[in-house]
Amino acid sequence: MEEQTLAWPAPSSREVALFTDMSLYADALDLALRNGTINGPSLQRELGQRLQKMRLVLRQSGRTVERLLRELRAFGWLEARSTPKLNITAAPHTINQAGEKALALSGQDARAFRRLLVVKMQEIYVVPGWFIARMWQLNPSGQGELIMPAPQSDWRPKSRNWNDYAWNKVVDEETISAARRAVEANPTAFPISAEDWKAGVRNAWERLSTLKPRHPGTKGPVSYSPRERLALAMREAAVTLLFGSVPYSFQQADFPGERPPIYERTFRGWCPRLEALELIFYTDWHPWVSGRLLFPTSVFRSSGSPDRFEKIDVQHPNGKCLYLYQPTWDTVRQTFIATLSSVHGHLARHSGTLYVSLLDVRDEVCRQLRISSHLFDMFLDKTIEELPIPEFPLSIAVETDVRADQTSGAGQLRRPVYLDSVPHSLVALAQLPLSGTERIRQ
Repeated sequence: MEEQTLAWPAPSSREVALFTDMSLYADALDLALRNGTINGPSLQRELGQRLQKMRLVLRQSGRTVERLLRELRAFGWLEARSTPKLNITAAPHTINQAGEKALALSGQDARAFRRLLVVKMQEIYVVPGWFIARMWQLNPSGQGELIMPAPQSDWRPKSRNWNDYAWNKVVDEETISAARRAVEANPTAFPISAEDWKAGVRNAWERLSTLKPRHPGTKGPVSYSPRERLALAMREAAVTLLFGSVPYSFQQADFPGERPPIYERTFRGWCPRLEALELIFYTDWHPWVSGRLLFPTSVFRSSGSPDRFEKIDVQHPNGKCLYLYQPTWDTVRQTFIATLSSVHGHLARHSGTLYVSLLDVRDEVCRQLRISSHLFDMFLDKTIEELPIPEFPLSIAVETDVRADQTSGAGQLRRPVYLDSVPHSLVALAQLPLSGTERIRQ
């Protein structure tokens, strides 16, 4: 018998900003405090260049600063002066008392500021809490872990003429294979039936095929990459099936209104946001998954041990509160070092090298321990400080070398591991000889 689906309250807005750099909030508030007023053009001039993951952003777009102003107003931290003839981007905005408190908090306690952002986004969009609950609902036995399939990395069919959009045997077989790979990686993390998956991807493929090319060629026919189109179709199908208003395999909607809470474009913004706020972890580069792997690092509970969970002021319709899994170092120390060593060993044996991708290690350690990337950085720093120890006679080395795949293409969007605010990308662990163990014991 299907469990009763509880509906979330209606959001006050669905127009979420798609920028994912959480530092923009505090920087904009700081400019408002120092300058007296801000607007879109002043933000574009003064926010300055910044490194977003591994991509250098020289200047924020007009769309970004408009959405930033809208959100800061929705949060109750900025107020627009009465200017009937000016649009929101051109209108001057001033910081209020609540905004000043939020700005002070961002400078004093970055983690507390992130928690405040969770609460504010929940109040306006409802999506953060709903998203976490949906993941646990779709895969309760697997702690909310989900896989959104993508074409295999070595699947490279030839380009096709833009008007040649037929759903052919090659595309059909790769769609079926992608679902099979997801099930093989983790059967509970891909709850979609083969029939529904194929139908959803095909519908998305056919919709994408009706679009006009963004940059039509001046000479000759326009072509497209079947791989890129199929990847987009798979992502669209996965978002529709997993994150629609009605949970997959359920009958009742849990989100109000006819529009789904998330669609493919807003999903691209929500995933990095929820990851930055430590509510989920996701990766498109897991060595054993073809596609996106995501899992919650938070859960709705009635209570939680303070050395493992942190309570957030977000409530489920069933009355339970949102808890972030935030174990203390003393609580997780042994498990973290053991898992780090085990994952490194597996990847080192597979690659045949001692130095392996720290980002790949991070992704799997976070998956096994259900911790956020922020916690991984902190725990890795602790590990480097403490090793070697009697329980783990290991040496550890990390490198800041940036690999070519991290500075081009989609690799630029992969979050590095930060130690003392410096991005690191390689790690090596080695068992110390017996003499080293004996020195530890002395």
